[in-house]
Amino acid sequence: MNAILNFFKNKKFRSWMIAAVAVLAVLILTLSGPKRTSAQEENTTSVVSLSVAETIEASGSLDAQPFAALTWKTGGIVEEVNVKPGDFVKQGDILLSLQPSSASYSVVIAQSDLIQAQEELEDVLESDTARAQAAIDLQGAEDEYEDARDWRVSINDKTWINRRTYRYIGGRQLAFDHWYKAYADDDTIAEADRDLALKMSQYEDAQREYDSVKDGPDPDDIVAAQAKVDATQATVNMLHIVAPFDGQVLSVDNEPRDTVSAGELSVNMADLSRLYVETQVDESDIASIQLGNPVEVTLDALPDVTLTGKVSIINPVGEVVSGLVKYTIRVDLDETQETAFVPLGTTANVIIKYKEEAKLLAVPITTIQNDDNGEYVWVVRNGVAERVDVVGGTIVGELVTVTGDLKEGETLQIAEKTGFAMPNPFSGGK
Repeated sequence: MNAILNFFKNKKFRSWMIAAVAVLAVLILTLSGPKRTSAQEENTTSVVSLSVAETIEASGSLDAQPFAALTWKTGGIVEEVNVKPGDFVKQGDILLSLQPSSASYSVVIAQSDLIQAQEELEDVLESDTARAQAAIDLQGAEDEYEDARDWRVSINDKTWINRRTYRYIGGRQLAFDHWYKAYADDDTIAEADRDLALKMSQYEDAQREYDSVKDGPDPDDIVAAQAKVDATQATVNMLHIVAPFDGQVLSVDNEPRDTVSAGELSVNMADLSRLYVETQVDESDIASIQLGNPVEVTLDALPDVTLTGKVSIINPVGEVVSGLVKYTIRVDLDETQETAFVPLGTTANVIIKYKEEAKLLAVPITTIQNDDNGEYVWVVRNGVAERVDVVGGTIVGELVTVTGDLKEGETLQIAEKTGFAMPNPFSGGK
């Protein structure tokens, strides 16, 4: 035991131990320290150029115009269901019907009242036919009156008179006309006067008839007759769900023999060729947006579908939302294929392009640093890192567009990340 202690106390041994510890420390520092060459290569990147459009992003919900939620106007039992979801319908098409006997008495009576009201309207409108006939009758009466008047005037002087005589020749009776000029006798004049008076009276009657219808039907009569038809039709329509416009059926909530109540929802329908999105943008962005700006829209419900459109409405009156001033804009979307499934109400992510694509410089986001003086990057020029102030813009993936004293292809340093540094075992804990 004493020999071992004497060995550790040997001066040469202590020298060798100190040297070994020193070598070990150098080895540890070398292994744990950064490799200068590879680190420099890994921590650099380059300035690139991108063709990007300046955009504003917002979100809203997808809607259609027109859209209708059709409800029953009266209660009863469903008799017919003529449509199913996805069907295209025309304005006025009857989509569903109730059993007439299951509806209220007033609705049943309205069906017969509608027939009568339609007949009355037709009678009023038929005055156009009466006007045309009155014009024909007036012209005929005027012609006959003028003929009678001309004849009566002509017999005031000598006129040609025919006197017919008959003879038997060869056992046959033959007629011979003898024309000569002479004054008309009293009987001829009296008959001409009577005929002229009759034709004048007929002409005056025809004139009065034409005057009563020449302006067509009385507008007030037409309005009253049409109003009666419309009111009665509205009552009869309570038996039906009627399409208010051309569009597509989205949902049908009833089946035959269902019992329904007034106000109960039956059909949702919309014109899916006219889709739009309403969204709100910040006051800092509203001045950049103009009518007609192109827009791209993606839907949360259909992430692989991209719709296009244009800004159609900009509300110039802002409103305060959560302490920020917002402005509402509307985007009308381009028509989609009729077979495309488009879920109304889904979240719509809107990208408004307010400037066309332009070539801009871009750097990796990891090169951007920030201090009290603003954003900056480190550019390696002539082997020396030089600070260059920049202003960041649009983020494109892992890149961000910037403006500043940079050139495409220049080398940048990536901002170093802070981490845990292993303590020096020979520092004495300091």
